[in-house]
Amino acid sequence: MAEEKEKKNVYITLHKNFVREGIEYNDRATGESRAFNQVTLPRGLVIDGKDVGGYEFSPLYVNESRFRGPDWRDIPLLADREVWLQKSILDEEGNYAFGEDGRRMKDTVKVMPQQLKDAITESRKAYAAEHQETLADKAKEVRSCADALDRSQSAVPSKDAR
Repeated sequence: MAEEKEKKNVYITLHKNFVREGIEYNDRATGESRAFNQVTLPRGLVIDGKDVGGYEFSPLYVNESRFRGPDWRDIPLLADREVWLQKSILDEEGNYAFGEDGRRMKDTVKVMPQQLKDAITESRKAYAAEHQETLADKAKEVRSCADALDRSQSAVPSKDAR
């Protein structure tokens, strides 16, 4: 029997609005200019009962989506390596909280890439279900307005009939 190959990467696809690419900075140790990517998770994303919407992580690679087009980004993550999601902690006034070392304090949640992918899939399904009803209501409203407009236009005599 052939051994079953395990997937090495998990691909997460997000809209480009959630992804910042090529953010430049100067390396403190070498002084050279480097760049990194940053992903901010959409609101309402829940993993293990915790809302991780607004948390961020920095993937090594970000690519234009092969299947969804230029407005989407594919993010490959190693399947067996945790993703550290971080969010800055704010004080009562909404300012960043700083630790004794002078650095910003952050809340960190460690998740596996497949958990993140599954949470994004569930979030999209919930969003689509929630907005499907409102879209159906809007479509019905637009149809009734169009019908009323057609009726009102047929009641108005044309210029030729005058």
